[in-house]
Amino acid sequence: MGRAMIGSDPPLCYQHGGVEAGGVPRRKRKGGDAGPAFYRVAFSRQEMADLRRLAKEEGLDEEIATTRIILRRLLLYLHENPDLDAAALAKLAPLAFRGTQTVAQLLRDQRALSGAASDGIAGAIGQALDELATEWGVEL
Repeated sequence: MGRAMIGSDPPLCYQHGGVEAGGVPRRKRKGGDAGPAFYRVAFSRQEMADLRRLAKEEGLDEEIATTRIILRRLLLYLHENPDLDAAALAKLAPLAFRGTQTVAQLLRDQRALSGAASDGIAGAIGQALDELATEWGVEL
C-alpha cells in the first residue's frame, strides 16, 4: 500500500501525485503537465504556471523559480500588510533579504555551471594579455 502525499487533494499516493518510487519527480503526468513534481502540492495553479514558464529543465532552474515564488509570496504579504508592528517587520524583513540573496546566489551558481562565467573571465584575461602585448610590443 502506497503512502499518501501530504497536502494532496484528493489524497494521492506518490506514484499518482507525479513522483516515482524513491521520490524522483516524473517528467510528465496526465494532461502533459511537466511541472516540478516535488513542489507541486505547495503551489497554486498560477504559481505552477509560473514555475512551468521559469523552469525549462530540471536543475537549478526549478530551484530558482521556486525560491522566487516563495519570495514573491513574502513580498506580497508585506505589501498587503503595511501596518505590521515593528516586531513582525523585524522578523520578516531579514527573510526577504535572505530570499533575494538566495536567488542571486543560485543565479551565480547557474551561470558558473553553464560555463558563462568562465567565458567572461577568459575574455577578460585575453583582453588584459592583448593590452600587455601591445604595451610591451611583444607577441603573447
